[in-house]
Amino acid sequence: MCVDGFSPAWKDAPVPLVRIDVTGPQTLDHVRAVLRGTREAITEALGVPDDRVHLRLVETPATHIDAPPCRTPHFTLVDIMLYEGRSAELKAACISAIRRNLGDDPGIPASEVAVAFRDMGTDDLDVQPGQADS
Repeated sequence: MCVDGFSPAWKDAPVPLVRIDVTGPQTLDHVRAVLRGTREAITEALGVPDDRVHLRLVETPATHIDAPPCRTPHFTLVDIMLYEGRSAELKAACISAIRRNLGDDPGIPASEVAVAFRDMGTDDLDVQPGQADS
């Protein structure tokens, strides 16, 4: 384990892949704030270079969601798929940073932000670096 909290073998891996599920439709400002806040939290807390983070925000109409009564339309699920090796401390710091950032902008209460980590081995996840069009 490195001092920075994760295995050196994954330092240059082209992940994490992040899917954010929200109740939609949301405004473009809301979507941008959620994407920006999540990206900043991941790069800050996990030490992943910005160009290695891939985010996708998916909006589901309220009519297509069956959630418990304790959940509000602000409920946001951040599902982070990454190569295994990050410590529990790094993951906890990432969760805190995501909740802080999404609380600051666009104002989602921390109780309405759920974060799931899916640690994958190299035999479970094959992500190749993208190629820019020439």
